[in-house]
Amino acid sequence: MNNSNREWTYDRILEDEFINPRFIDGVEDFVAFAKRHPQCMDGGKLRCPCNHRKCRNKNILDEFTVMSHLGTFGFVPGYYCWYHHGESYPYPSVLNDHPGEALGETVNSQSDNAFRSMVFDVAGPSYDGNLEEDPNPTAQHLYDLLKASEQKIWAGNPHGHSQLSVVARLLNLKAEHHFSERLYDELCQFLSELMPTDNIMTGTFYSTKKLMRGLGLPVEKIDCCKNSCMIYWRKDSELFNCKFGAHTRFKRSKHRRSKQKTNISYKQMSYFPLTPRLQRLYASNATAKHMRWHSEHERDGVMRHPSDAPAWKHFDQAYPCFASEVRNVRLGLSTDGFQPFGQSGRQYSSWHVIVMPYNLQPWMCMKDDYMFLSVIIPGPKNPKQKVDVFLQPLIHELNELWEEGVQTYDVSSKNNFQMKVALMWTISDFPAYLNVVGLEYSRKISLSLLQGRLRCFFTNQW
Repeated sequence: MNNSNREWTYDRILEDEFINPRFIDGVEDFVAFAKRHPQCMDGGKLRCPCNHRKCRNKNILDEFTVMSHLGTFGFVPGYYCWYHHGESYPYPSVLNDHPGEALGETVNSQSDNAFRSMVFDVAGPSYDGNLEEDPNPTAQHLYDLLKASEQKIWAGNPHGHSQLSVVARLLNLKAEHHFSERLYDELCQFLSELMPTDNIMTGTFYSTKKLMRGLGLPVEKIDCCKNSCMIYWRKDSELFNCKFGAHTRFKRSKHRRSKQKTNISYKQMSYFPLTPRLQRLYASNATAKHMRWHSEHERDGVMRHPSDAPAWKHFDQAYPCFASEVRNVRLGLSTDGFQPFGQSGRQYSSWHVIVMPYNLQPWMCMKDDYMFLSVIIPGPKNPKQKVDVFLQPLIHELNELWEEGVQTYDVSSKNNFQMKVALMWTISDFPAYLNVVGLEYSRKISLSLLQGRLRCFFTNQW
């Protein structure tokens, strides 16, 4: 189709208020063009470029619904080049005549496009809201994120920063330079004062967290016994005292007559659920195809990856059903303690547990981006043999992912599959290794895997 002559795109209604037949023919040509580029489609569905606030190349719908939406709402302003549907680059004359109108974003705003792509990776293929109903709370978070990724922080911003890109940058600075929440709030207010009055800058750290909640990477705060005897989790979540001693769960208020009803626990651990983070690897176009590398790469007899090791091959023979689905995930687990306040001389031993997917290439699976922090065990004392107390949520989730799995969408192959997970190795020094070995025996995490690993270790094969 001649993309230099698309005036029909915005000539939808005639003077008699009937739809222009030329527009109807153009919509049919548009759908036919989009179907010739399946790489931009989700199965038989395509992005809807209508001008409704919930579409605008965000919703993925079937072709008949797209045609109906275009007839009702028309095309989104400035969408002369169909780069969401297969066209590689905007037509030069169109860009000169209509600069900066294409879906509210410029061609060179790669940072904003990256944030929008991140939101679409979160949404997945089911991001298909009903225009006649209000979205559910989960979908509403995604709409808020998309809105934040499209809207400039103020109209006419020369750098093209969106609300989402600004708060993401601020959160990164907070993490790197250890901002307090109070400093974050005051910085946001100061930046808002420097901007024009029509800015949409978030005002507080709370509003930022509320906006970013739609990314779907949750964290669970679980109360612990101050002597690391137990965690108040699942059936024990309602207890007020330790089952193994007389220790209370919450601190006593210094002011007994205080009306404050918020209970403050003596100790609290952080658990980051593993399932949504693994599903995100298959939801993103940047990583989904690489998750099959361990099975598809060429082997020349040299061990360059754990998949070339005897332990990996032994596992495939022991569990052929698991190995038959190459997208199932093989994990490594690493744990050790560190002193976060070492320079101040304060004795405080905190432990972290990191999980790594070994499906990826060796130059990816050892990058920081793919090392998932799963558990933060609080101090101040070393948990020692009690480390398995804090690993109960992770063990429970690993057992469920091993036995049942979870339905996951693979964006690279455009289909769903039942993703299962196996813990293959643990990485730690010998004192921590003693605790983790006890964990593997006591919690029944693939005893045969441990035996195979030890066999390879003592025969000097790994």
